[in-house]
Amino acid sequence: MDTEDGGAKLIDVARLANCSPATVSRVLNGNPTVNETVRERVARAARDLGYVPNGSARALRSTRTRLVGAIIPTLDHAIYATMVDGLQARLAEKNVSLIINTSTYDIDLEYEQARLLVERGAESIVLVGSTHRSETLAMLEQKRIGYVYTYTSRATEAGAAVGFDNEKAGRTAARYLLDLGHTRLGMIAGITQDNDRAAGRRDGFLNELERSGIDLASVPVVEGAYRLDDGKTGMKRVMEDRRRPTAVFCGSDILAAGAIKYCHGAGIAVPGEVSIVGFDNLEIAELTSPELTTLEVPARDMGRIAADYILASPAQRLHLRQRELAIRLVVRESTAVAPR
Repeated sequence: MDTEDGGAKLIDVARLANCSPATVSRVLNGNPTVNETVRERVARAARDLGYVPNGSARALRSTRTRLVGAIIPTLDHAIYATMVDGLQARLAEKNVSLIINTSTYDIDLEYEQARLLVERGAESIVLVGSTHRSETLAMLEQKRIGYVYTYTSRATEAGAAVGFDNEKAGRTAARYLLDLGHTRLGMIAGITQDNDRAAGRRDGFLNELERSGIDLASVPVVEGAYRLDDGKTGMKRVMEDRRRPTAVFCGSDILAAGAIKYCHGAGIAVPGEVSIVGFDNLEIAELTSPELTTLEVPARDMGRIAADYILASPAQRLHLRQRELAIRLVVRESTAVAPR
């Protein structure tokens, strides 16, 4: 059961866990008779060593499994489902199956899911963003599992990237609002911890404001999960700032919809008193009142092109490994020139 590709071996796990190789084998095969303390020690040793049983490795060397894995933050938001739909549709054309896991924005859980996908024989794995545990990428590279980042255009030496520049998107939102004459601005960002996409949009927005002479100390920025209630709470906090903004950029359409709902309840006119910009261009953007100005994410194209990379030959991959797709500003009724 030892690996044959230069990675950690079962005997290495046994030594680190201070038990026999047979015990390690029983733990990894789910034998319930092993003591809970020993099971935890073995699991920790396997994780620390990046050990993956070699059944999948043998399968990959002997015959292609025609299996791809995707780990996305959540299926609660349509934007990820759209990307996965584009990915799955293109893979299905070549009879390649897709396993979908959700990480709930937890990079530790993502590592465990990646390990399980490797054990199942996944030939390639699609990830969201560029922030991951170093152990996750090291394991994939050690096992020669191809991986593709989405929602970012920054590739690594070993992995590809198909997505867009989140900082550029944030700058685009700022520039649009500045051109409308707004000088008092705020932002409701997504949770930026372990989320390079949310952090990039925030940083791009603030950098463009600062470059245009706006004092960032006067720009209220709050963070929230991508939920309507967090949008409402975030908007309340932003609008209670002593220099009440006349324009607010939200890191997602869900947050923006919550922000608009708060304004309705608080008697704040949108866009008469405050302009609101979202991000994603989900269906909800056309259901808010007023309809939402937003930045459109090329979600389906990301999935399709990520699949093209996975299906390509090694020579073709050299030309497909880094693709930056365009973000489009969609102007609707939630924004207007700054009030005097």
